Amino acid sequence: MTDHWNAIRRHWELLGPPLRPPAEAVETYQRELYLSEAHVVLLGVTPELAGLGATMIAVDESSDMVAGIWPGDTASRRAIIGNWLDLPDSGASVDAVIGDGCLSALGFSAAREALFAAIARVLHFDGRAGLRLFACPETPDHPAAMQALALSGGVSTFHELKWRIAMTATGPAPDHAIPVKTIAERFDALFPDRQELSARTGWEMPVIATIDVYRNSPAIYSFAPTMTLIGEAEAFFDNVCIVPTGSYGLAERCPLLVLRSPRC
Repeated sequence: MTDHWNAIRRHWELLGPPLRPPAEAVETYQRELYLSEAHVVLLGVTPELAGLGATMIAVDESSDMVAGIWPGDTASRRAIIGNWLDLPDSGASVDAVIGDGCLSALGFSAAREALFAAIARVLHFDGRAGLRLFACPETPDHPAAMQALALSGGVSTFHELKWRIAMTATGPAPDHAIPVKTIAERFDALFPDRQELSARTGWEMPVIATIDVYRNSPAIYSFAPTMTLIGEAEAFFDNVCIVPTGSYGLAERCPLLVLRSPRC
């Protein structure tokens, strides 16, 4: 996975919502989790979230991502190289854990459950967590309908299109997984003429070309339905709820999964 994220880092500035959280999504984390005075663990180094919390430790497995997109260590925050499933803690002392799309970066349900367990372990008894989801609808879109929607201008960004393509082709429960290279293959089949796609949508060709990062990737993503993710989380938390994160493109599939009352 490290090579995959190193490649993503080189194209980071071309990415946008829903892959990166817009301001309204960031405000949702702050509002729902009361982060102003919290000690926060951030899963990944999402720069939009780096300003949250009174203190923060960001955990990422890719040194290139830390070097390339983390806005820098300060007196109150720092980034470390580490594994989300082995989070640093000192006796369940963390106020809040946050992450953006991190469950989709785990290709299998067992890994998602292991992450929920790791989060529950580091939170103190009244700690909370917020994870923005990339959740597949219960009934996936038909590829032809999604193709027509994009060519008619009904998809807000190219990055929304990438997620819509992925969500038409995920595997069965419980994983709901898709190899990242398959997303690129599906894109090529649905949109063989990139110039036409650019002309119809106004998306610039370098932005469309970000799909090529997926082409030889060994990574596997997952796009499980919201109710599946709630069920997985409820094995580790007594209080699980879903909060909308705004009105940006695909926001209805990107709610914040809020977790409270960890089961120690």
